[in-house]
Amino acid sequence: MTEKATVVKTDKTGAVVRLDKRAECDKCGLCAFPKNAGSIEMHAFNNAGANAGDEVIVERSEKGRFLGAILVFLVPLLLIGAASVIALLAIKQEIWVLFLSIIFLVAWFSVLALIDKKLGRIKGFAPVIIKVEQKYITPAENEKDLVAAESNEKENEK
Repeated sequence: MTEKATVVKTDKTGAVVRLDKRAECDKCGLCAFPKNAGSIEMHAFNNAGANAGDEVIVERSEKGRFLGAILVFLVPLLLIGAASVIALLAIKQEIWVLFLSIIFLVAWFSVLALIDKKLGRIKGFAPVIIKVEQKYITPAENEKDLVAAESNEKENEK
């Protein structure tokens, strides 16, 4: 999946890019936009040599999307199942299913927050900047550049 983004800043390991929310983002969920957020910032590998302020194309792999679905949906279901088995077989009280499920889920999502930070820095899971977009220069900007160049030439002739 590819998206347009803006480079906010660069560092040794890559760049921080800002993705602006589009109408399709509500259906996809890949970028995990928070409610009422117009954009999000994320780390991306800078394979294209982009600089701060550049408009870029960012690509996210399907592998990362699949692993994310497993970590966010499948593992919690398995933990709830384990809590049920433990509570009903070992403790033999149904109320403990609820308590153990909540404990397991809180623990898992705390661990998942740490996993997410680590995976975001691994190639194949983090987004990658694959192309720097050409900036469109408006006629007014072009005219300013021409006037500035002409004045520099006149100064150099003197």
